[in-house]
Amino acid sequence: MVLAGVVFYPFAKAKEFLRFYSDFSRQIPDELNTIGGLGTSHDGAKVGVMAVCYSGPLEKGEQVLRPVREFGPPLADHIQPMPYIAAQQILAPLAPAGRHYYIKSHFIQDISDAAIATMVAHFEQVTSPLSAMIFQQLGNAVSRVASSDTAFGYRDTGYEWATMSAWLDPGESEGHIRWTREFSQAMLPFTQGFYVNQVGTEADEGADLIREAFGANYQRLADLKRQYDPTNLFRHNQNIAPTV
Repeated sequence: MVLAGVVFYPFAKAKEFLRFYSDFSRQIPDELNTIGGLGTSHDGAKVGVMAVCYSGPLEKGEQVLRPVREFGPPLADHIQPMPYIAAQQILAPLAPAGRHYYIKSHFIQDISDAAIATMVAHFEQVTSPLSAMIFQQLGNAVSRVASSDTAFGYRDTGYEWATMSAWLDPGESEGHIRWTREFSQAMLPFTQGFYVNQVGTEADEGADLIREAFGANYQRLADLKRQYDPTNLFRHNQNIAPTV
C-alpha cells in the first residue's frame, strides 16, 4: 500500500500555492513524489492541484504530507492509502481517450516568482476547462546518476514543466493550440531543455530541438548511431542522424 491522492486548492491563492509547492517539493524524502499545477474542477472553477504518492510506512507518510493537507486550506483532500496500481491511475481522468490534445513542455530548475506570475497570468486566460498546467517533480534519486551515464540528460533539473490543452470540438483546435504555444513561449526565459518524449518528429520540430532534448549527450549518441545504424534505418521517432 502507498499513501496517495489528489488535493485541490483555491485559485485565488494560486501564486501562494505554487510557491508552497516549490518549497515543499525541494525538501521531501525519496519515498515521496509529487505533481503540482493548475487546472479546472468539475464545477468549472480554476484550482491549484497537487498529486502525491508516498511509498513508505503509512504513518511516516502522514507526517511528511501534513503540510500538503494543511496548506490553503484545501478545497478537497483525496489522499488515502491505496494499492500502488491504483495510485498509478489517479491522474488518468486528466487525459481520457476521445479528446483532442496538444502539449508543450520544458525542463525547469527553479520555480521563481517571475515564472509563477507568468504561469498564473496565462492560466487565467485558459481557453478550455479541460486544459491543465503541471510540474512533474524530478530530482532525488534521478539527480544522483550522472547525466553522462545514460542517454537521458538533464538529471540535475528540478522539474518537467508542461502545459496540456484538451478540448472536444475539432473546430476549436486553432485557438487552443495557439494558447498552448503562447504559454510555452512565455515560459522559455525560465526553462532549459526538453524531455525528448515530448518533442515531435524532426519534420514537425526541426533537428535543433531534438538535439537540445539530448543535451550534451547528443554527439555521443550520434556516434553510436553511425556505428550501429549508419543508414539511419531507425528514424521514425525523434531521430538522431548518424554523424558524417
